[in-house]
Amino acid sequence: MISSLRPLDVLLVRHAEPTPGGAPGPEDNARGLTDAGVAAAEELAVELEGFEVSAIYSSPYARAVATVAPLAHRRNLQVQLIDDLRERELSVAPLADWQATLEQAWADADFAEPGGETGRDAQRRAVAVLDLLRTRHPDGGRLVLGSHGNLISLILHALEPGVDFAFNMAMPTPAIYRLTHDGLRWRVMGGHGFSPVDDRGETR
Repeated sequence: MISSLRPLDVLLVRHAEPTPGGAPGPEDNARGLTDAGVAAAEELAVELEGFEVSAIYSSPYARAVATVAPLAHRRNLQVQLIDDLRERELSVAPLADWQATLEQAWADADFAEPGGETGRDAQRRAVAVLDLLRTRHPDGGRLVLGSHGNLISLILHALEPGVDFAFNMAMPTPAIYRLTHDGLRWRVMGGHGFSPVDDRGETR
């Protein structure tokens, strides 16, 4: 089957180092970046200097927006917010051991604390964002998406089932993952923890 869609690259960007968190809720979502995180966001903009960027999207959470904002400023592009790029909410209440809860959630995609979001539901909404943007950009290009560690891991898991809890926990801040859609399907082309893949789909 021949597709009329041109190839589309997506750079998934996990936010840089955030200020310390508190209880789940609006205040936690408003956390910005540490001084080191701000510097890393500026470095990220420089690192991507040689790449053409068609559009920049982000989770509405402040730490994600602040990470892609320097790139947007350099390119004179608007950061377009997409609510479904927000982080997966493990619980609406503080957790005694959030890492143990996250590990359980990776082991069971349908597990959720009361009021929380299952991994399956979070993955479904995140992949739907990719498909929405694929439709929005039929002529291809390169998009930058600012988001969060657990949600990005769930996106990657949908394409590479070997992505797991350990991968999620090892993801640095910031981190970049390159996806491509060749007109037919999404593929992971590289990023932290992946071997680079060329445009023919072969591991380098």
